Amino acid sequence: MSDDNQAKAGNKIIRIVRGIYYYPIIQDGIGIIPPNLDDIANAIARNSGIAIYPSGALCANMLGLSNQVPSQNIYWTHGKSMTKQIGKNTIIFKHIRINPIPNIPSIVMVVLNALNYLGKNKIDDDAVTRCSAVLSDSDKKYLHKMSSKVSGWLADFIPKIIAI
Repeated sequence: MSDDNQAKAGNKIIRIVRGIYYYPIIQDGIGIIPPNLDDIANAIARNSGIAIYPSGALCANMLGLSNQVPSQNIYWTHGKSMTKQIGKNTIIFKHIRINPIPNIPSIVMVVLNALNYLGKNKIDDDAVTRCSAVLSDSDKKYLHKMSSKVSGWLADFIPKIIAI
């Protein structure tokens, strides 16, 4: 980016939604580079005082358990459901009932959301191994604590993940 474009970007602030602003990045030949939707969702969540987690489809994709990339920007929350329109994109916050334990590492919720999305009939040894590989020993302790807060079939896979 040239110094002129940096100066233009630095002098202007753009409102995304109420209470969320950003300094645009202007790239030669392309124009304004929009902010990352994940960053916007996290900023909205911070402003709203809610915790959010990626949807099960996104979690499964992030862990390599699915090669499908979700077409919608869906995040699960313990707050109320809401939809935010960001330009041509929509960010959806859906209320879920699983109450995580305090200070749970986000990777633990990613693993649980991914497994829940796959369903009990699609979880194989490879999925268990991949989930175990992304968790530290500390994360596995949190996962064990969460076993009482998830459905019975999902809780059955937790000892297998922890054992690896």
